[in-house]
Amino acid sequence: MLIDLHCHTLPLSQCSAMRPEEAIDLARERGLDGVCLTEHDAFWRPGELAALRARTGFLILAAVELSTDMGHVLAFGLAGGDARFATAGAAFAAARQARGLLYLAHPARDGLLKVDRHTVDYFESVEAINGSDSRLQNMAATGLARGFRLPGIGGSDAHAAAEVGRAATRFDADISDEASLLAALRSGTYEAVRLE
Repeated sequence: MLIDLHCHTLPLSQCSAMRPEEAIDLARERGLDGVCLTEHDAFWRPGELAALRARTGFLILAAVELSTDMGHVLAFGLAGGDARFATAGAAFAAARQARGLLYLAHPARDGLLKVDRHTVDYFESVEAINGSDSRLQNMAATGLARGFRLPGIGGSDAHAAAEVGRAATRFDADISDEASLLAALRSGTYEAVRLE
């Protein structure tokens, strides 16, 4: 399965130019099997996400992109509540309690890489392929992923129509919801891929 694990939509991500339905239509057209909506410091309400899935008939997963002192963090398995974490340590504590997983987003992007001795402890891995980053940034991120417990993930980091599906994560497992996504991530049987 090919799932874009990093996508932003309006109104939860004000920096995006897309409504969720547009992102989903484009993901389907571009051959993806699913998309993960990772809004900036904001959670989707479960009822709204379920209604969106029903309307579109497409696999839509929810996660969140957190702003922390170590840069942006893709958090899988956190559900609801306050999505504002000032520190990666606080995000890690919340993820641990929820049995969630954290990945450092676009780790080689200028000005955002804040790696220290805690990085390997806090994050399962990094976003190894980001569709909005350069080839050199993705090469550096892929190299960085080798120092973590799990392989790096891939996502488009889409904020506009042209960006949807530039990168994704290829999974061996069938994924149907957030629980099966977490299980597939924990298994480590996936790879980040650039699609254009």
